[in-house]
This record gives sequence, C-alpha cells and structure tokens, in this order.
Amino acid sequence: MAHAVPHSAGAGLAIASAYGHANGKAAPGTGDPEEAEEGRGKLGPHLKLLLRMVEDQPRAKIKDFYLTLKDRGYIGSYDLVKKKIHAFRRELGRNAGSTFLSTDAPHAQVEMAKLVLKGSDGQGQAIEVKAHLFTMVLGNSGRFYAELIEGSDMGSFLQCHQNAFEFFGGVPVGVFYDPQESPTMRRLVGGFPFHLPVVDCGHHYGYAAQPTPAFAPWMKGRLKRPGKVLKKLFFPGYEFTSLEKANADMLEWMAWLGRQNQIRERKEKTQREKLGMLPAIGFNFRGRRQFLKLRA
Repeated sequence: MAHAVPHSAGAGLAIASAYGHANGKAAPGTGDPEEAEEGRGKLGPHLKLLLRMVEDQPRAKIKDFYLTLKDRGYIGSYDLVKKKIHAFRRELGRNAGSTFLSTDAPHAQVEMAKLVLKGSDGQGQAIEVKAHLFTMVLGNSGRFYAELIEGSDMGSFLQCHQNAFEFFGGVPVGVFYDPQESPTMRRLVGGFPFHLPVVDCGHHYGYAAQPTPAFAPWMKGRLKRPGKVLKKLFFPGYEFTSLEKANADMLEWMAWLGRQNQIRERKEKTQREKLGMLPAIGFNFRGRRQFLKLRA
C-alpha cells in the first residue's frame, strides 16, 4: 500500500531522494530543470523545483521543502521559502476550484462522516446504531449521492463509489479527497500518494484521485454541503429501523429533492455534465476487503 511522506526528520530526505538530490548531489539523468530557469533573488533559480515539489507533496511540511532546497544550494532564508510555498498553495487552491466547477471535465468530492442513528427495531425496542455517511457531490451541478454503511472498511468505501456512479449515470473525470478531513478518511485514502486500492479504483473507472488543496477553504464548505443538507433536512425526525431501509428512504428523498430543485439553471448544468461511461465490469471490492483484513 502506498503511503504519504511521513512528517518527521526523515521526510526531508524522502523528498530529496524523490527528486534525485539527497546529500546535495543530483542523481544522474535528472537534468536539473530548475537550474536552467533564470530568476532574480536567492530563491529564483529554485522556483521551478519548489513548485513541482509542492504539487507532488501538497501536505508535506515546509521545513522539508526548505531542507531539500538547502541540499540543492539554496542560501536564502526559511521565511522566504515559507511565503513562496503559501503563494503556490493558494494558487493551487484557486486552480482546483476552477477544475472542480468545470462543465467539460466534471469533478466530484467525497466525504465520510460518523453518525449515531436512533430508532426502534419494529417491536418497540429502542435501538442505537453507529454508522458512517458516505457522500459524493458533483462540482458543476451540485448533485450528490449519499449512503449509510455500518463499517468503514476499504471494500465498502469503494463500493459506495460504484453506487454513486450508477446513481449519477456516469463517472466524473476526477474525484477530490481530503485526508485531513477526518481520521476515517485519512485511514481509507492515506496521504499523498493515496493508498493503492483508491488509485486502482480510479484507474478501473477512469477517474483521477486528487487531493483537496491545503489552501482551499471554499472546497471544504462544498465538501460538507451534502452531509449538512441531510443532517438538517432528512435525519431530524426520521425513525431509524435498519440501514437497508434508511438507504432506500434516503434515495427516495434525494430523488424528491432533485425534482424540487429542477430549476432551469440546475437542469442545464446537469445536462452539460459530460460524465464518462461506466465500465461493463465492476471493481474487485471483495479482494479489497480481504486486503484490509490482512493489513489490520
């Protein structure tokens, strides 16, 4: 399973090694593209490499980037590197926003939230069930899919993706995940790069798994919107009996909500979403369940 670069003293060495410049020496064949770029100031010659590192390791610590640049001969201050990284991250956040709202290349976001569902077992006995709420929202139209699952194993998580694609009638070009959103999401998707089952699922269905940028607070608001809508409009007053019935009722409610919101602009956005075709064969979720058991 792929793992994110650890936030430790060894992380700087890991980043340096990835770009072929551990111990201040470039690996053969790297070409040193950043050295060919002219720029003013102490950081100028290193800007191209720094941008590439921020794109490839969006959650790595600034200190690790700074140490990597020092190995490459950077003699400027830490604060200068910090300011430039913040500027790069803000720009990446803005670019991701445009990508998420694209009509020609529709993207989606995924969230997992914990819920405690209270109700009765049909015989007058009160019950309380802990569950996870999976949601996927399309950026351009705002359409969303939601599903309750009892556990948070990898197989169930990936199965929810297929269910969402079937609900939408197609597959988006990319799906954003925020590993920092919750411990559950971090365990399921990893850091960056993502865990292999998540990447493999994306390859199977034809979408790119992408990290939610660190400097994109507006995306976090959109990410939480489906869960907030359900918690405000669906779950209050709902009498829970089973996950199966709750999911069926939620699907019916989402279809009703969609009919209520079929204003002209939303309908046009839905029609413009160019979702990809679903593959004829689904992903091997059973193998991923076993994979998680072996890892646990």
